[in-house]
Amino acid sequence: MDTDAMNIIWTIGLFTLIFFLLYLLLTWLVKMLIRKKEGSEEPEYVTLDKYEKDIKALKRQIARLEDSLAEQASANKISAFSASIMPDSDDTAKDAEQNVSASQQPKTLYLPTPSPDGVFHEAFTQPRVGRTVYQMTTIDDHHGTFSFYENRDALATAMISISQIVKTVCRVENYKNSPREITNISEGQVVREGNTWRVVEKATVRFE
Repeated sequence: MDTDAMNIIWTIGLFTLIFFLLYLLLTWLVKMLIRKKEGSEEPEYVTLDKYEKDIKALKRQIARLEDSLAEQASANKISAFSASIMPDSDDTAKDAEQNVSASQQPKTLYLPTPSPDGVFHEAFTQPRVGRTVYQMTTIDDHHGTFSFYENRDALATAMISISQIVKTVCRVENYKNSPREITNISEGQVVREGNTWRVVEKATVRFE
């Protein structure tokens, strides 16, 4: 039980006892005055038996009050502890839904030129001028789709070696030696192997 609660209990008991004793004293004085007025010279003596019984009754009431407050405080502590270790089921469900939703959001990565065997050894979270040639999208970080990054810098990089940079990972429609533009027809497929991404199905592009 808290110290403040104990102080309140003892204060209430003390005031109750004092009030009770004052009441008995006043009652005794009134009786004495009445007897004196009636001419009785024999004083009335009040025994302590009744006082002791009343005091014991007050002590029992105070003890019961202390026990009741102690039980209430214990119940409050248990309730607070349960609430702290068992979050609301609705909030838990919402958090789980948000986590699942966040994990299913597609992520876009940017890829440099592939190796001769059709592997992208790097992936960037932002496009890099002079290095980004393809872009890919993945949901689970293990499988993804890729396409040509339709950008002038990517086109200029691809023209350095169409055979290695484009044909290793793309099927080409309307092939030209110096296209002015490369348009995506269909996306290719990649799978993750450690820190690299291997092409398992080529994309299709068209030279314009």
